[in-house]
Amino acid sequence: MKKILEYKEYQEQELLEMSNVSSKTTGIKDVVLWIGPNPGKHWRRIKVCNVKNSFDPSDSFVLTIPKFEIIGEVNNKLITTEVLEKIKEFVNINYQVICDYSDYKISTEDFITNLKKV
Repeated sequence: MKKILEYKEYQEQELLEMSNVSSKTTGIKDVVLWIGPNPGKHWRRIKVCNVKNSFDPSDSFVLTIPKFEIIGEVNNKLITTEVLEKIKEFVNINYQVICDYSDYKISTEDFITNLKKV
């Protein structure tokens, strides 16, 4: 049990370092994304909320970048194939900005300002 608690605490701390962006910034209706520091040197990722217009970290999944591998459970009612393709398009359009932010090369303000909607 202790390891599960430690993992949960790690996830909560990690989310504090991430920026959440909604459809107002992404252009992806009803979906909230978390973007932030890399968890390791070998991969990047975003987190996608499974709850409509929500910032609920307890119900989200990871999408690796640039391979777009899914880690976790996906709410297919909200994150349809079409929505997932829009998320991938958003990441591809904003890949360099996401990388710079994840690598602490730009501020949160510059990150948000430089994102392009799909």
